[in-house]
Amino acid sequence: MDIILDMGNVLLEWNKDKILKAVAKTQKDYLILDKSIFQSGLWERLDLGTLTREELVDKVLSLLGDCYREKVEEVIWNWPAYIDIYTEVFPLLARLKEKGYRIFVLSNTSPVFYELLKDQLSPLNGILDGFVLSCDIKIIKPDPKMFEEILRKYQLDPENCIFLDDVKDNTNMAESLGIKAYQVKHRSDVVDVLKKFE
Repeated sequence: MDIILDMGNVLLEWNKDKILKAVAKTQKDYLILDKSIFQSGLWERLDLGTLTREELVDKVLSLLGDCYREKVEEVIWNWPAYIDIYTEVFPLLARLKEKGYRIFVLSNTSPVFYELLKDQLSPLNGILDGFVLSCDIKIIKPDPKMFEEILRKYQLDPENCIFLDDVKDNTNMAESLGIKAYQVKHRSDVVDVLKKFE
């Protein structure tokens, strides 16, 4: 059996509200940063791999002016410092791996994933059998091509896979391809679902 995991809200918290509140000291700054970074479509281009973080900083500052440089760079470069890592999932994944499960990540993410693997997600280094990231293949979930890529790359049988994601569109797409999918709505759901396979 193969386990495919999304990253945001499965392995770590993705909460732009928490990140913005930590960086923006006023409601005005919060709204300005949210609009220019997250609601502008630019963050998605980071995940798609069509924009680097340096280019994203430049584009946002061209909208906001240099007085926002410190805050913009903090959100774009240091957001992992403001969120929780779901450390309770790592021992469970390690046990599943010992039982013969293969474990993969399929995530809409920027190259920050590689830094997280060295740092906050480093326990995954000995656990993961592979990953497919949107920024590397220029496709984002729920595009079926992203799921097809991980199946092809690691020769996975969809009937033999389970997939965890926090977004309904993504779990629906996985199911349409024959993968057993679970939408996790709360942090505790991740452990609850994985424990079924222990």
